[in-house]
Amino acid sequence: MASATGSPSPLPPDPLRLKQRLLLQGGGFALLLLTAFSGSLYWGIVQQREEDQRAELRQIAAGAAAQLPLVLHEAKEVESPLKFRAVPSTVAIAGLEQQRLQWFDRAGRLQGEQGRLALPPLRRQGQAWRSQAQWQRWPGGLSLWQPVLSRDPSGRSAGASLSGYVRVARSDQASRRDLQRLQRGVLLGWVVTVLAALLVGRRMLRSAFAPLQHQLEALQRFTADASHELRHPLTAMRTLLAAVPEPERHRPPFPWQELNRLSRAMGEQLDDLLLLARQEQGEAPRRFDLLELLEDLLDRYGPQAAQRGIRLQLRPDPASCRLPISAHPEQLQRLFTNLLLNAIRHSPEGGTVSVEVSPSPQRLQIAVVDAGPGIAAGERERVFERYWRGSDQGGHSGLGLAIARSIARRHGGELRLGESQPGRCVLLVELPTARSNLMTFS
Repeated sequence: MASATGSPSPLPPDPLRLKQRLLLQGGGFALLLLTAFSGSLYWGIVQQREEDQRAELRQIAAGAAAQLPLVLHEAKEVESPLKFRAVPSTVAIAGLEQQRLQWFDRAGRLQGEQGRLALPPLRRQGQAWRSQAQWQRWPGGLSLWQPVLSRDPSGRSAGASLSGYVRVARSDQASRRDLQRLQRGVLLGWVVTVLAALLVGRRMLRSAFAPLQHQLEALQRFTADASHELRHPLTAMRTLLAAVPEPERHRPPFPWQELNRLSRAMGEQLDDLLLLARQEQGEAPRRFDLLELLEDLLDRYGPQAAQRGIRLQLRPDPASCRLPISAHPEQLQRLFTNLLLNAIRHSPEGGTVSVEVSPSPQRLQIAVVDAGPGIAAGERERVFERYWRGSDQGGHSGLGLAIARSIARRHGGELRLGESQPGRCVLLVELPTARSNLMTFS
């Protein structure tokens, strides 16, 4: 395949693919906004819950600190320290199973406690635990270790002295259940909002693209009608050229060969334009054997390739297997004809052009491989533009690969350039194997 240099500006993208891309981009943007909004909302509620729990524990700690002198006094007077310690089952306080209160003296020895909530071991690292409040969270809840300071009631000492410590804890199971319900609500709202955004966006895009679709249909009708009407005078001109007597054809002033070449090239271009314009008006897909179609094409163009010593081969052998496919056989015949002629044109004399089919449960991959000079990396997509000829300015209309890609996409597949280097150039066609994957032809 020849390297390409110089081309007209590329045509606008396919409106159908543009609409799909806009829908996906709009849906992705809405998804991103909803994720950011729901995430920030959930994070804010979690932080507020955390702050509320801490505020509640501070209040409980303040009440427990007020009881510390009484606890210390009772612990000194009572012979058995168990006398003061409350038995949780006998204390008629609602929710006592969900909290825990502990009182400690200045040495950190436990003097009394209430509640049944299981607590993790207290962290007593360094000297910070003696003078600073410490928060501790574990899977069962949140606890606060709080030093209790007291002032001299006589006023003799201006400072505050350490009386002891209190440790209060509350279970966070109720808060966790609330957060789980919030998560389910946010997720449900996220899903409903995304679906609504996609449906509304699809409807808006359909309404916005309706005028453009009408204009494209009008342009297709004009192209088809113009191509059809131009074929008549072109046919008449070629008939007149063919009727020129043989002696007149070789006279120097009469450019018969150039006129004949130009009329033939114009006819090919009109045929290509007519095919592009009428692709959506084809018949319903039919089921046929793809390998048989490819074998017929290689037999048809084998003599043309043999004139330059080029060998054509097909893998796998059609005699060994069948590859049924639901598609438009006439259009696929045109697709692979364009690819095969393109490969023959750019292969060196004595080279090989191979068509390799790789089946899978859902898609077929057909590779057309030639031994041409390849295509530069920066020009890999330009070969599929209409009227792109590259350095090869003659011999074809520049529409072959554009038509081939259009046919592949109309069948729910794709045509792309695979490996491309001097001595090996691969064009890959991907087609769905199931009829349900075909695009609608109307």
